[in-house]
Amino acid sequence: MRNVLIIGGGIAGTTAAEELRARDKECSIIILSAEVHPCYSRVLLPHYVKGKVGREKVFLKQPQWYYDHQIEVMLGVRAEEIDLKNKFVRTSEGRELPFDDLLVTTGTDIDLLPDDRRGVSYLSTVDDADNLIALISELKTRPVEERRAFIYGGGFIALEYAGIFAHFEIPFGIAMRGHGFWSKLLSVESQQVLADQAKKHNIPLYFDEPMPELLGDEELMGVKLKNGQTIPCGLLGVGIGARATEKTVMEAGIPTKSGILANEYLETGIAHVYTAGDAAEFDDTTVGRRIRYGNWMNALMQGRAVGKTMAGERTKFALTSSYSTNFLGLQIVFIGDTSRELADEIKQLNPHEEHFIRAGKLVGAILIGDVSNRAALTKNIGSAYVA
Repeated sequence: MRNVLIIGGGIAGTTAAEELRARDKECSIIILSAEVHPCYSRVLLPHYVKGKVGREKVFLKQPQWYYDHQIEVMLGVRAEEIDLKNKFVRTSEGRELPFDDLLVTTGTDIDLLPDDRRGVSYLSTVDDADNLIALISELKTRPVEERRAFIYGGGFIALEYAGIFAHFEIPFGIAMRGHGFWSKLLSVESQQVLADQAKKHNIPLYFDEPMPELLGDEELMGVKLKNGQTIPCGLLGVGIGARATEKTVMEAGIPTKSGILANEYLETGIAHVYTAGDAAEFDDTTVGRRIRYGNWMNALMQGRAVGKTMAGERTKFALTSSYSTNFLGLQIVFIGDTSRELADEIKQLNPHEEHFIRAGKLVGAILIGDVSNRAALTKNIGSAYVA
């Protein structure tokens, strides 16, 4: 009997297991998950925090689902060693799990502040969401003048925190390492659109800020900025990036760069070793380069494709990445490859729209506010650019 081992119990790994089981009723499938929860939706976490969906709705799979599909899921167990020569994975429980096929869907690990206090919040897991709900509830019991929060970061998670704090009518400011929101992705003009949106909502912004100093002993009382300014707050939302390459994967000799390197079939180049999801840095034939995306739909569809390939239906992964977020009512959409340093040319149509061109082809686009062009631009990614 063929043994299939999947490291990572998120949407990519779970979807791959589902696709594989639909095509192969006999193989053994084990999912090794560092989290203690079955598969859940990370994109629903902000909605759960706001009370718009119940906690049970966040979970996509229940324990019975794994049993019904004859998929063994080992929750709260990490892969400590991957032995490619002898084809086994040693777990944090000391077990050695043999495999004939290995799929690595380890996702990303968020960057943490070097210091910690009660009141510091991250938003990556359902446990983080539970903790944030508790912190907000505690903050709301304080006198009105003490109900203040702060955000450190200038990307997706920072904007999620902004939406959450605004929903609960908690005053907040935002500090970021760069000179604007997504300073490595957006033009100065586009960054200004977001800064103007913050100003419209009376949100103070602090640019070019290193890690803030946390004030308070065990409980957060505020943050101290580089100029010595202290900002009182009882809650700090942190969103400063994530890393995709795990030490265990690199030590095993699986090729990595910013993620696990793979071709368009999500094959790593090592026989019977595959990758998918946020950890995969794969050959995107649409944009013409190897790239890593970190969004939900990409991970889901990669799981489907690699599950088919592992079942013997070798399937090329081809999907134009497109994902969006919202900053206090202002929609922001990223399409395809929006790497500024790898574009031959960037067309700034107006402060709300940028096009990324390489080798005469449209490879990416960013829309802010008016996103009516989203479908047309997504369809044209990889095609000859027409001004």
